[in-house]
Amino acid sequence: MISAIHTALSGLSAFARQWHDSAHNLANINTDRFKRSETILVEAPNGGVLPILQKDNSPGPTVLRNSAQGLIEVELSNTDIGTELITGIVVQRAFEANIQTIKTADTMLGSLLDLRK
Repeated sequence: MISAIHTALSGLSAFARQWHDSAHNLANINTDRFKRSETILVEAPNGGVLPILQKDNSPGPTVLRNSAQGLIEVELSNTDIGTELITGIVVQRAFEANIQTIKTADTMLGSLLDLRK
């Protein structure tokens, strides 16, 4: 039971990091030359999940802008709003699943303690 709670708490922490990184990407969607980050979740050696931050260095779309030197080509952010919104939905469902795991483990642990009395 304790390992289930530990794993679920690890998942909550990792998905919170993923949510934070996705929000950071969305906050900078209109920042020229901004490179989005992606959180990769990997298995921890002692159980649970570790969030690994990975920068996406692919180029963003380019546009022409007026400047003092005339028209110049400017690279926009490579953040895709659709990808970030899907990440938000996945994170929300993962939070719900991990919270349900904690509730279930707590109930089972309580039942075992009741049997012990």
